[in-house]
Amino acid sequence: MLPLDLLATSTFTVARMNSTQPLAAAPFARTGAAQVDDALDRLTDVDRDARQAAALLIGEIAEPTAAPGLVARLFSEQDPFVRETLTWAITRVADAATPLLLKALADTDAATLNRALHALSKIADPATVDAMLPLAAHTDPVVAAKARWALTRVGDPRAIPALVAHLGTGDDTTRNGVTRDLASFGARAVPTVVAALASDDTHVRRHAAEALCFMGPSAEGAIDVISGALDDPDGAVRVSAAMALFDLRTPRALAALTDRTETADRRVRAIADRAAREEVEQ
Repeated sequence: MLPLDLLATSTFTVARMNSTQPLAAAPFARTGAAQVDDALDRLTDVDRDARQAAALLIGEIAEPTAAPGLVARLFSEQDPFVRETLTWAITRVADAATPLLLKALADTDAATLNRALHALSKIADPATVDAMLPLAAHTDPVVAAKARWALTRVGDPRAIPALVAHLGTGDDTTRNGVTRDLASFGARAVPTVVAALASDDTHVRRHAAEALCFMGPSAEGAIDVISGALDDPDGAVRVSAAMALFDLRTPRALAALTDRTETADRRVRAIADRAAREEVEQ
C-alpha cells in the first residue's frame, strides 16, 4: 500500500489530470476556417458543456469540410446529450457526412453501428436504404432493431419485405418493435403483411394478425383475407384477426364479425358481440 502522503499526492494528480486534460481523440483534419477548426478542437474538451457548445456552433455554421471531424467524434463521444447535438450537426452537412456514415456500416462494433444508423435515420435519404437493409437482420438484436427503426424513418417501401421477414421472431420487445415499424408504413405494408397470414408458421400468422390490429383504416382493403383468418386453426390468430376487424369499425368489417356471434371460440364470440352492438349504435 502507498504511504498516505504519496496516496494523497497520487489521488490529487489523477483528479487534476481528469479535470484538465482533453479527451483522447485523433487529430481532426483542418478545414481552413479558423472558427470551425477551433470548435472541432473543442469537441475533445473535458468539459461536456464546452463540447456541446462546440457541436452547436459547428452545426450552425454547417461547413461541409467539418463532416469528417463530426462523424469521428460521434463515434467516440460518451455523453448522450453531446452525441445528439453532434448528430444534429451532422444532418446539417448531410451530403458530406452520409458517405462517411455508410462506410461505418461495415464496422463490427455495435455502438458504432447504432450511432451511424441513428444519424442516417435523421438524414432520411432513400439512397441509404440498400446499405441499411442487411443490418435489419444483424446478429446483435439492438443493432437490428435500430436498423429497422432507421428504415421506417426513411419511409422507403423497399424496407417492408425486410421487416415482414421478422414476423414471429424474437422476444416480445422485438415483436412489438416490428409491429410498430410495419404499422408506420400504413397501407403500403398491408398486402405483404396480409400475405403472411398464409404462412405455415403459426408464430408468423399470429404476428401478422397482430400487426394488422395496429394498421387501422389502412387495412380496409384486406377485410376479406382478415375475415378468413377468423377460421385459422390457431386461437391467437383468430383473436387478433377479430380485433383487427373490430378496430376498423367500418360497416364491412363489423358485418364480418357479427357473422361470428355463434362461433365456438368464446373470445372471438365476445368480440363479435361487441361488433354487433357497434352496428346497432351506428
